[in-house]
Amino acid sequence: MASPRPAVDHTPLATEPGGRRTRRATASARGLLAVLVAVLLGTGVGVGAAPAAADPIVPPGASDAVAALAQANARAADATEASLDAQEQLTVRREEADRTRRESDAARVVADGARAERDRAFVEVDQVSRAAYQGGQLDPLGALLGSESPQAYLDRTALLDSISEDNRVIVQRFLDATAAAEGAERDAGARALDAERSSADAQRTADDATRRQADADREVAAAEQALAQASPDTLAALRSGGTTAYPTDLPGTGIAMDALRMALTQQGKPYVWGATGPSTYDCSGLVQWAYRQVGVGLPRVSRQQALIGIPVAPKDAQPGDLLFFNSPVTHVGIYVGGGKFLEAPQSGDVVKVSNVRNSLSGVRRVVL
Repeated sequence: MASPRPAVDHTPLATEPGGRRTRRATASARGLLAVLVAVLLGTGVGVGAAPAAADPIVPPGASDAVAALAQANARAADATEASLDAQEQLTVRREEADRTRRESDAARVVADGARAERDRAFVEVDQVSRAAYQGGQLDPLGALLGSESPQAYLDRTALLDSISEDNRVIVQRFLDATAAAEGAERDAGARALDAERSSADAQRTADDATRRQADADREVAAAEQALAQASPDTLAALRSGGTTAYPTDLPGTGIAMDALRMALTQQGKPYVWGATGPSTYDCSGLVQWAYRQVGVGLPRVSRQQALIGIPVAPKDAQPGDLLFFNSPVTHVGIYVGGGKFLEAPQSGDVVKVSNVRNSLSGVRRVVL
């Protein structure tokens, strides 16, 4: 029988304790744990390695084997998010480098034009100089034209009083064109330097993206091997909690509610690292897909999604708000009310509505 349609719950969001796993472990569970440790060691992630930034999603009362499996998932999810973020940043850096190169090229064209204008003005000044020589006015004009810089020309403007008004305009044009040419040359040089720096930034980001992709590949392979070694009971325990039958016809208006209703239609679909739908998802891929269905483009990864919209205090969270977990952010879901949220939790699990965990680190509201 279908679940009754709930009213939208505006009760302040409250997190539940993460549920400390018990120390009970059967012999078979300990054996699986040994396999998982071996898998992690085989990928260069040993006992002394730094822990993953993401908190593993461990059901309350889970065995050591389930906790270890969740830890492998967390490492893979964290590495995948970092890889995707690096790829997104690489696109930004390359676009920035292309833009600064275009600006540098445009500045060089302006500088070339300014120099050409200065050269044309000089021809007219040369004619004035020749006329001054023939008319016996070489000394004051020669002193003006022989100055060491455009600023020196301008500092000697008193000498222009000895030149006819027509010639005065010609000389001033030359001074202005010279100053403009030098300014354009400096601007072109600065923009060329900016382009070089942007190109170097893009290359560093590309190198970082390659390294992070390798990290993600290694962590995902380790987690997949751990999942393949897990028993049906362990996998069932990993998936325990939450529901895939939360009603999709929630009342309410606005972009956030529309996106939430779309996301709820995806309940039961499997989690896959780096997936963006429509048949499989990771956490940020689900959020991005839901908003795309209502005409709103969001960044690809959770740590970038955590920068959009406006911040909201957890006690003021409303259905449709985005919930972010861990610091730095590595997980995202959509609040449905009553201390519950929709998420694509981890590999081996499916899109479902879960209780909000105590690793909640922020709430954002998407507004247009």
